[in-house]
Amino acid sequence: MSYQVPLKFVLPVFAALLVLLVAAWAFGLSPAAALTERDSEPIQLSAHPNAELTGLPYDVVQVSGQGTATGTPDLAQLRLSVEVTSATVAEAWNTAAETMQEVRDSLSANGIENKDVATRRIRINPDYEYGPEGRTQIGYIAENGLVVTIRDTDAVGTVLDAAVTAGGDHIRLDRFDFQFSDTDALEQEARQAAVENMQVKADQIANSSGRTLGDLKIVSEFPMPVGGRDSFASAAFATEAAYDTTVSTGEGTVSVNVYGLYELR
Repeated sequence: MSYQVPLKFVLPVFAALLVLLVAAWAFGLSPAAALTERDSEPIQLSAHPNAELTGLPYDVVQVSGQGTATGTPDLAQLRLSVEVTSATVAEAWNTAAETMQEVRDSLSANGIENKDVATRRIRINPDYEYGPEGRTQIGYIAENGLVVTIRDTDAVGTVLDAAVTAGGDHIRLDRFDFQFSDTDALEQEARQAAVENMQVKADQIANSSGRTLGDLKIVSEFPMPVGGRDSFASAAFATEAAYDTTVSTGEGTVSVNVYGLYELR
C-alpha cells in the first residue's frame, strides 16, 4: 500500500526552504551552507544588518526616501475618436472618414498644428445583435481615433467644444490628461526632497537603536515606471452653457524615490 504526504504539509516545508535559499543568495552564502549551518548559526534579517551578515567591515542601515514637487501642467493631451455604425462597410467607413475630417478641420481652426495631431487607431469590425438564438450580424462599426496635444491650456475648453460640435453624435472622448512638457526642474526638486527624507529616516533609526549614523555608502534612485515622467491632473468639466466647457488645469505632482545604505556605528 502506497503512502502519500498531504499537500498541506508539503507546501509549508517547501516555502520555508525557498525563503532560506533566497536569504542565502542575498548574503553571499552557498545553498549548501545555508542548509547545513542553519542550526548552528541562524540567519538574521533586520533593518540594520551587522557586518557578519553583509560581509562589510561595518554594520549598516538601509532606508528609502520619497520626495515630491508640485507644479502647474502646461500641456493637455486629448484622445478622441469617431465611431460610426452602419449596415455596410463602405457607408460606415466613409462616414467615419468624413466626420473625422470635420473634427480635424475644427482642430486646425482653433490653432492646433498638424505636428500635434496623430492618428492612433483606425479599424472596422462587424456589429452584432444578441438574442435567444445567439448573435446575428446587423452591420459594421468603423472607428477612427486621434491623439491631440494642446499647448495652450487656456484653449482646452474651446478645442473640446469645437471637436464635439464637428463630430456630432459620432464623437467619443476616450481620455483627457494634463501633462508637463519638461519635468527636469520638478524632478530635481523632488530628488532633493527624497534625499533629505532618506537622511531623516536613517538618523531616526540609528538614534532609536542606540547607534550613531555613519557615512552614506550607497545611494540610488528607483527606476521610474513607464510614463512616470508625466504627471497627470484630473480634468474638471463644468457646462455653463451649450458648448461652453470650462476646464480646470489644477496642479500635477512629480515623485522621486531613492534608496540609501549608511554605515551604522
